[in-house]
Amino acid sequence: MVATSSAISAATALYLNLSCLEEAKPIIGSGEAIPFLVGVLQRETDTQCKLDALHALFNISSNPTNTPHLLSAGILDGLKTLMSYTDDHTTEKCIAVLINLSLSKSARDEIVSSPGLISSLATVLDVGEPLEQEQAAACMLILCNGNEKCSQMVLQEGVIPSLVSVSVNGTMRGKQKAQKLLMLFREQRQREPSPVQTQPRTENTEILDMASEDSKPLCKSTSRKKLGKAWNFLWKTKSFSVYQC
Repeated sequence: MVATSSAISAATALYLNLSCLEEAKPIIGSGEAIPFLVGVLQRETDTQCKLDALHALFNISSNPTNTPHLLSAGILDGLKTLMSYTDDHTTEKCIAVLINLSLSKSARDEIVSSPGLISSLATVLDVGEPLEQEQAAACMLILCNGNEKCSQMVLQEGVIPSLVSVSVNGTMRGKQKAQKLLMLFREQRQREPSPVQTQPRTENTEILDMASEDSKPLCKSTSRKKLGKAWNFLWKTKSFSVYQC
């Protein structure tokens, strides 16, 4: 068993080194390396081995020709499992792989339809570290742009308070992505048919309007994560019909 684990670790490290070479990425992707690496994510218990596999898959995913192979190997399930870990670097790298994959429309569709993946991104946006939140906001922006079904799913996770917080307290790039996402949701709401627009304004609607006014940011929270959780609880308990697509 020890020899087998050592062999797996050695093979994973080899693939990681090869994946750093641009010319090797399509060759690796067309063979058995991707199923092997995805299997390491899902079954291997050694933390360093998992991290090496994740880094290799990140490198491989930067080549668009490898996207179908990654999806067919079940990489989305592996990433979703790893995102539940507390290791900040692991979560950040998982979302980075998702961003690479989401450059393909077919991959975006699979990500949106993958059970629990949008919810995992919303959780990272709510309680993650600043760099993780930045990545989560960037990924959501790619997924929601031009896809109102995805926007509806994201909104149903109660992400508006978290986005407001990131737009004020996040990294520079995180602020930009959060503000763009808030503006996207607002524009989508404004394009809805007039019967929806004539409904009474709710507290949730007013929060979204205030959040999208970049020139008038909300006051910084002294306890962003606690506030985000509290807002999310209130958000999820209220009707969301005003945002239905």
